[in-house]
Amino acid sequence: MRIARHTTRLAASATVLAAALSLTACENGTKDTGSQAPAASSAPATGGQGAPSSADAKGRTKDGHSSKAGSGATGGSGPHGTNGSGQAAGQGSGSHSATVACTNARVKVTAIKVNRPVNHMLLTATNTGSVPCYAYNAPYLRWDEGQAATAFLERSEPQAVITLAPGQSAYAGIMYRSADGSGSGGYTAHSLSVLFANRAGNGSTGPSVRFTLPKGGITTDSSAWVTYWRTSAQDALTW
Repeated sequence: MRIARHTTRLAASATVLAAALSLTACENGTKDTGSQAPAASSAPATGGQGAPSSADAKGRTKDGHSSKAGSGATGGSGPHGTNGSGQAAGQGSGSHSATVACTNARVKVTAIKVNRPVNHMLLTATNTGSVPCYAYNAPYLRWDEGQAATAFLERSEPQAVITLAPGQSAYAGIMYRSADGSGSGGYTAHSLSVLFANRAGNGSTGPSVRFTLPKGGITTDSSAWVTYWRTSAQDALTW
């Protein structure tokens, strides 16, 4: 009986020891696998700056947002009518992950004053990067140090988000003052800042690019608006 009891105690001790070792191994395994930090997201940040103070949830604003326009002599480059694919965001075969939001870091923006239509300017945004980018909505404009964004011309919204392949351009028309004098609060601006909108239309994708307007400045007022990004200069200056 003593031998049997002794054998039983040894077996029980071995069982407890095995269970303890098994538990220790499980705990070590848990610590090892749980110590790794989550992988950082590769998606681009959407909105380095907040939406202009007068913007609604869709980025549709009512007053002026500014940027400097490069002396009126630096025209936008790129063939008219052929730039921007007009492809909707998220469509295509596997290209979405490689396409990012357009920013001033990867897109060169120029601004010129045009003769026709009267009181208009033309913005040209050319993708100088190595991957396609989406030109969402319309550009935010800030005249001088104004805090409110120039209104978007809603009827100029395209059917699909403009996609710029490397080397391609998008265009936006600016009417800075109505020819019929219907605007109010007119003043002479000497600079114009341009920001790219994020997808949600509630902020920008990064810092602005600032242009100095032609000598003497440009008189703008409450009637000013800017079109959505378009695939040709002709489209952008239709209104």
